[in-house]
Amino acid sequence: MTHSAARLRIAYVLDVFDGIKTGGVLSAHRFVEALRVRHEVTVVSTGVAADGLVALPAFTPPPFGRVMREMGFVFAVPRRRVLEEVLRRVDLVHAQFPFWLGMRTASLARRLKVPLVAGFHVQPENMFANVGVHWPALDEWTYRFFLRRFYNLADAVVCPSPFALEALRRRGLVAPAEVISNGVPRWGSLPVATRPPAREGVVLVLVVGRLAREKRHDVIIEGVRRSRHAKRIQLVVTGRGPEEARVRQRAASLPRPAQVGFVSDAELDRLFATADVMVHASEVELEGMAVLEALGRGTPALIADARESATPQLAVSPEFLFRAGDPADLARRLDHLLDAPDRLEKARAEALALAARFDLADSVRRLEALYARVAKGAGARQQAALSAAAADRAEPSARSTMRPAGR
Repeated sequence: MTHSAARLRIAYVLDVFDGIKTGGVLSAHRFVEALRVRHEVTVVSTGVAADGLVALPAFTPPPFGRVMREMGFVFAVPRRRVLEEVLRRVDLVHAQFPFWLGMRTASLARRLKVPLVAGFHVQPENMFANVGVHWPALDEWTYRFFLRRFYNLADAVVCPSPFALEALRRRGLVAPAEVISNGVPRWGSLPVATRPPAREGVVLVLVVGRLAREKRHDVIIEGVRRSRHAKRIQLVVTGRGPEEARVRQRAASLPRPAQVGFVSDAELDRLFATADVMVHASEVELEGMAVLEALGRGTPALIADARESATPQLAVSPEFLFRAGDPADLARRLDHLLDAPDRLEKARAEALALAARFDLADSVRRLEALYARVAKGAGARQQAALSAAAADRAEPSARSTMRPAGR
């Protein structure tokens, strides 16, 4: 296998690539698009085969089928022949998720001596919370299972935050790892936040993300209800997921009923441009891409200060943190900010400045550099192995020409 520093042949392997915008999938889309400017990238995933995408069959385990379908996620069946054909013609493989496809890819990559980069985008706490299971012992077992069958088989692990890296290390990660943010694009000039006439005097509070249990919409809705400004808060909750009916039911009883449901990209851009503040109540996050999206468009976020989350690093100041799981503290923080509209306006510039530290272009450069090191290291190891094998073959011949002492 040859390696060119200027151009790499990369296989990007993940269960879902089309039709969903969870953090790990959105991140893959952006990196693949950017990498294809300079490299040859083959995506291996479920979906419809196309130029640059090798398709695998999909399945959902019966106990979790309904929840997974409502979240738009499926597992891929890792067809060995298909994977081997792809791996034999690339310089390295990037596996995004630690599920059956990722584990089979890791095993085949080791056997075929193809460098493997593994992405850390899945927390067991989130997985099980989606199906109503809260069992810390199961979370810990799953971490160690993923480490044994996936992460510790990699030549390098990509973690989106220092928090994510520490989460793996304290559970036994021994593979080399690097922190590379999922990043946020530079959106250029932001649209002017012009309010439609109906918005005069109304505060727009935005929530973005999957409608799933771990996103804690219950805390957000109750926090808005308890706010002194509740009668003038228009809560907009965007997204899809298994909790949609429950979120709608809860939000309908607010003094100003919330708007709940999926919105187009164009509508989401408009909401970011006109929102007064975003609220993010999730207590388990490896980075918090929805918050990064908000910051990148100049929208400050009020964030749950959760111990098992990396997202508090994205608060523009301590004023924008509230106690995780505490709607009363959320209401208090909301009231503090809404009582000071000048502070919220100033926070828009602070949000853009903070987002600049997570520039997607910088993340792409760092990932390319990691790929180059991994591919170069694998090439050196292969050359050393070939040299050792050649020496082993030559050694018996050299010994046969030597005369025993004393004869």
